[in-house]
Amino acid sequence: MRVWIVLLVLGLCQAVGCENSTSSAGKSAADTPDQAAEAVVDDAKTPIELLEGMAAAYAQADSYFDRGKLRLSRTLAGETTIDDVAFAVKWKRPNYLRVDAYQVMIACDGKRLIAKIFDEATDEMDHQALVRPAPEQIDAAVLYLDPQQSDPILSEILVGGIVGPPPTLEMLLAKEKPDFTEEATHYVLGVDDNINGRRCHRLIYQTPNGPLTMFVDAENFLLRRIEYPQEPMLSALKASDPNAKISLVADFIDAAIGDPIHENEFLFNIRGGDKQVTYFVRPSQASTNQLLGETPQEFTLERLSGGEVRSTEFLGQPTLLAWINDHPSSRLMSEQLTRFAADASSGVDVKLISVDPRETTAEQVQQRLEQWGANFAVYRDGQAVGQQQFRIPGAPTVVLLDAKGRVQFIEAGATPDLAERLWGIARRIASGENVAEVTQTAARAEQKLYQAALTASMAGKNPYRDLPLPTVDLAPARELSHFASETVWSTTDVEQPGAVAVLRDEGGERIFVLDGGTAICELDVDGKLASRHEFNLGAGVVVDRLRVAASDKGLRVALFSANGQRLWLLDEQLEPLFRYPTSDAPHAGIADAQLLGGAEQTTLVVAFHGEVGAHGVDESGKRLWSFRDMQQLRDLARVGAGQIAVMDASSKALVIDRQGQIRREITLPGRSLLSLAYDATSGEQLALALAEIEMLEFDALAKDDAQTWSYPLPAAELPNVSPRMTAVAIGPQRGWCGLGPDGTLHLMQADGAATDRLSFGEMPNGLASLNGAELITTLPGRIVRLRFAPAK
Repeated sequence: MRVWIVLLVLGLCQAVGCENSTSSAGKSAADTPDQAAEAVVDDAKTPIELLEGMAAAYAQADSYFDRGKLRLSRTLAGETTIDDVAFAVKWKRPNYLRVDAYQVMIACDGKRLIAKIFDEATDEMDHQALVRPAPEQIDAAVLYLDPQQSDPILSEILVGGIVGPPPTLEMLLAKEKPDFTEEATHYVLGVDDNINGRRCHRLIYQTPNGPLTMFVDAENFLLRRIEYPQEPMLSALKASDPNAKISLVADFIDAAIGDPIHENEFLFNIRGGDKQVTYFVRPSQASTNQLLGETPQEFTLERLSGGEVRSTEFLGQPTLLAWINDHPSSRLMSEQLTRFAADASSGVDVKLISVDPRETTAEQVQQRLEQWGANFAVYRDGQAVGQQQFRIPGAPTVVLLDAKGRVQFIEAGATPDLAERLWGIARRIASGENVAEVTQTAARAEQKLYQAALTASMAGKNPYRDLPLPTVDLAPARELSHFASETVWSTTDVEQPGAVAVLRDEGGERIFVLDGGTAICELDVDGKLASRHEFNLGAGVVVDRLRVAASDKGLRVALFSANGQRLWLLDEQLEPLFRYPTSDAPHAGIADAQLLGGAEQTTLVVAFHGEVGAHGVDESGKRLWSFRDMQQLRDLARVGAGQIAVMDASSKALVIDRQGQIRREITLPGRSLLSLAYDATSGEQLALALAEIEMLEFDALAKDDAQTWSYPLPAAELPNVSPRMTAVAIGPQRGWCGLGPDGTLHLMQADGAATDRLSFGEMPNGLASLNGAELITTLPGRIVRLRFAPAK
């Protein structure tokens, strides 16, 4: 039961404030004979009595009401700031609910459930209103726990709030009473306290980040207040002020159970302009300035030292224009531009444009910029070029022009990552890419997908599942533009080449290729056919997936099919050792498999669709362990010596070792992580991810798993097992090669500085890298080894 896991283990819940015992809101559960009287005692003496009393009070209530306030108080440099977040819950069994928390309003009047998200940045989610029939009984699964029933965006806001959903809501919706016997030993009772006129027992749980203190009403067992642990928030503040203070306290006001609540309290009227949807769809945020990609009319700026400069003088090299004024945000921007300009390889000339009032003298402007450390050419915008030509909303705003004077990038406001983003854009411009065109294309595609998803949701469909993906045709043959490729060899010795895998051991590298799904061929590094072995896995059995590894016991080969029921492990002679699972009982299908070579033996890791999770299997076919921290698995990827990343298309992957133990977590916020490729040379990774509403992209991850850049792809149906990606070398630089849904091979330098595309006019069946550098790709009827380098 999630709420009690939160309360007992993580300490991430909200609490309520105490009120006067004489008020009607303070009515005890014991005041209603048919409710939780048997669970309420005069005075709890142990933590388990408190926990059980609180669980019974909420679980057996017929109605509940509260008003809450979460207060974050920070004292830094002697100045205290206070932020309050209000929330409220009204609930009546079995299916009446009203929640106002964070940006969310949920109302269920027993007939229909309505939700609204009040978000200024998206204009109230483009005025969407989620409308569904009322469930027979409201529970946490319907609202935010079960992805098959709940709305993804609504769940994200509720669960991802400051401290998660209101805990009273979680406790009211809990389906079963937990067993506190084991967990209660981690609690201690503190000194009772009087909060707003009510006596409360103090229950303290020591978390790794400090004590979590709950105040439980001594009379009716309502949760009245929580004081949250201060770490790591306090340490972050003390890094700049040793005397800093912080507190996070949640209080409920007027909390009551058993009081009558009129049905009108649960009504909510949808406005005429609202779009009624079955699922919320995040509106497209991709908007482009009308000048993006255009060449503005010739303009003139005033030199701070006197005289004028014409825009034609900026031609010949990329130029960044930054409109600034006397404001902290302009200072932040100038600091970011100083960082950006420190790398002269960007080739961008930075110019500042002051929009200070005329009474601010040139000396004052220059002095301020010197204090900021901004050593750039400075101009005045006496003719309002920013407003009239570039339509900027105000300072600070940056505009990046390419060498031809075309607007390639425009952005208002200052962000602490501006320098990094400008470096990436400058590298793309230097490689010849029309960044503005790419931005506009992506914006149009995003808006088109949003409209399609919104239409589907308004028609009662699930846009995250039922939205038809665009048809992607096979790309025509295309040569590289920015890089150069050399065909090291090409062979037709394998008649129907499929999946390819390269085994690296002390003796060198061995290339294995599936032939027609019924045989396995081995090639040497020169592309010569070394052997071909027909395998007999049973009548009509054809496989399309291949994994190889080796231990002291020799070569091991795993063969299986996407969504298949069985996997076979072969030995050095390519004879079957066993099949897995050994039982003939049907299951949801194999999602993926990987082999971890080792000194003593190879460990087979098999991931399943459905609720099975993943299994670790030894070379005899014996199951060593089961991993069920993630279910409905999609992919496995080797991400280092003896480590496997397990993915379920959520925003995170869990990295486990050969014993099935979790070692770390890889997260890609705002994305569904579909697959990973690992570069053993650099230790970096490439992810294939899915943004909302089927926007595909490659995402580069540094050694610390931080995302460094993204590369968009067309939306399309994906293979069910291990999308094809591999690390390669592009001349002396590390790089990546990933297969797009239209058969295009996308080449990307590891630092994201340059990209290119290659198409054969045929769909590649497999990708692998030889020596961690050169690409091996299988095509219909042939296998090709390619070497890449920057174009001369």
